[in-house]
Amino acid sequence: MPKSNSRLSAYCRVLSLLLLPWLVCASQAAEEGLPVLNVTGADAELERNIRAHVSLTGLDCATPIARLNRLLPEMRQNLLRASRALGYYRMESEITLGQSATCWSLNMHLEPGPRVTVSDINIAISSSENLFAGLYDNLSMRVGEPLNHAAYEQIKSDLSGLAVEQGFFAARFASSQLQLDLQSNTASFDIEFDPGERFRFGAIMIDPIAELSDEFIRRYIEFSADAYYSASTLLELRNALNNSQYFSEVSVTPSLSEAENQRIPIQVVLRTRPRRVYSAGTGVTTDIGPRLRLDYEDRYLNPSGNKFEVKSGASPIQQNIDLNYLIPMSKPATESLQISSGFLREDNDTYQNKTTKLGVTYSTINRFNWRQNLFTNYQHDDYTLNDEREIADILLGGLNLSRTRANDALYPTKGWRLFGQISGASADLLSTTTFLQLNLAGKLIQGVGVGRVLLKFEAGTTLVDDFADLPVSLKYFSGGDQSVRGYRYQSLGPLNADGEVEGGKHVLSAGIEYDFPVANNWKMAVFTDAGNAFDNWNDYRLNKSLGVGIRWLSPIGPIRFDLASALDNDNKLRLHITMGPDL
Repeated sequence: MPKSNSRLSAYCRVLSLLLLPWLVCASQAAEEGLPVLNVTGADAELERNIRAHVSLTGLDCATPIARLNRLLPEMRQNLLRASRALGYYRMESEITLGQSATCWSLNMHLEPGPRVTVSDINIAISSSENLFAGLYDNLSMRVGEPLNHAAYEQIKSDLSGLAVEQGFFAARFASSQLQLDLQSNTASFDIEFDPGERFRFGAIMIDPIAELSDEFIRRYIEFSADAYYSASTLLELRNALNNSQYFSEVSVTPSLSEAENQRIPIQVVLRTRPRRVYSAGTGVTTDIGPRLRLDYEDRYLNPSGNKFEVKSGASPIQQNIDLNYLIPMSKPATESLQISSGFLREDNDTYQNKTTKLGVTYSTINRFNWRQNLFTNYQHDDYTLNDEREIADILLGGLNLSRTRANDALYPTKGWRLFGQISGASADLLSTTTFLQLNLAGKLIQGVGVGRVLLKFEAGTTLVDDFADLPVSLKYFSGGDQSVRGYRYQSLGPLNADGEVEGGKHVLSAGIEYDFPVANNWKMAVFTDAGNAFDNWNDYRLNKSLGVGIRWLSPIGPIRFDLASALDNDNKLRLHITMGPDL
């Protein structure tokens, strides 16, 4: 076949594909006895706008031709408005009525011509211009872009909205002009905006509730009466009250109709949640097996908002009970003091351990917006490692920092988590040994293609004179659901002379995973992990694994089923089951 014929055939195929949707719609409309609007010569954006302005609603195949002819001038005006709204001021058009055996059609053949572009945007704000600086970075249209009247109106709407959010309730446009120069085919905007006087917060009125004192609730308010009004400040207050877990309903409302002297009263209405709650649940992971959970919470022991909770869990490998008493501090939304005690018993393939704890934690959000916990814990360990029983007492003090950011709480496509801690004990302060530990862990999630890449890491190190005196609960082990899949829980670490794992001074692990959708609420994943616990930074080996997995996006978060092969051991396949949020 000659090249010209082949090329012509290809063009015809492409043209048929482009026209197929219109042909199908036209055929369906004809079959249903409805008139058809045909638009040629316009790109997709222009055609959509024309169809939004030129409506055949109310017309049918029985509409007399005389009426249609009377409607044509209106349709031409609508076509003109639709095209100029997108900057087509030199468009030429031909509008005709067509007739088929079944119905009539409205045919528009267009030659849009060059599109007007924006040459200049001038926004003059008479006062408080610095409060509107962020607007310039997010304009809906910029110099050099095609003119769009809707985007011009959006700029004005954004300016008015930002003014209201910041308390400029008397704001107005001194002038706003869109100037066209059709000789140069350009447009310029000139907007003069007068924000007027900025309003302030007035009295903050809280409807009294019996369960919590007015003084305690007011500690959530981090702004004062007479401060400049800000909608985001009110939103932060509402979120803080919602997140406190005291209230089932929260309303924070500015009383604009009662404003006096540019002061707006704020009304806070709250409804408390039930005071006492009991909960039970079940779950399963391959690290600790099936687990039963029983919890109790008293959400407000007194009008000062003190809380008490009991958490307990039981599985074949772990059993625990924890008692926590929480005291909100001067900034209860971010600051608390927690007194806790608990007992943990663990019996896995590597060791058996019983730990009793009593501790105090001061928790706050620091100025860099990280959760900061300063803690002191006394713990008593009674453990057996490699058939040797030991007892240790540790007065552990330390500080940890953590932060999580995600675009979705249950299934983020972008986010990260980072945790760091320094802790230690001294033999001179109620401890059987002296040591210092540093720990760092993190996770990163980033959407790539149709799926996500998940990166994780963990690193820890111990400075200690006599490692044998360190209790097993503070030694490092690796392997299992949360570290190196393909290996048993806590099965990786330095070995003694009998080949038994005895825990290490240091730990390193990392993993990379990619998951992607395969069906509604189902994902498939491929991953590789590497890690180990060891005693010497100059001599260590990372155990590696490869695997595949399935994720079910359940209402409570992802449930993961992973099948992993340990590459540096017996190469047997091991199943891992975990559940909960990714971050």
